[in-house]
Amino acid sequence: MLAKNRPARATARRLKLSTETAPIEGRVVIAGAGPGDPDLITLRAAKLLGQADAVVYDRLVSPGLLELCGPDCRRIFAGKAPGNHTMSQGE
Repeated sequence: MLAKNRPARATARRLKLSTETAPIEGRVVIAGAGPGDPDLITLRAAKLLGQADAVVYDRLVSPGLLELCGPDCRRIFAGKAPGNHTMSQGE
């Protein structure tokens, strides 16, 4: 009986937490990196990288693309390689 209630309790905790804080408004943009050369991404993608507050990237993104991000942009590495995961799937 306890095991059945665990997911419900976890959901209730998440709901309680989400209602206690003000919603954060924002926008998510998914931009392909193409073949990896910073000169080959779209002008729009380059502009958005320069304006981004945070960028989530993986091991296939070249360092040159990350240089297009502003100095205050938070860079979050979320790459996975076979047998080497930096984050769990849930994160």
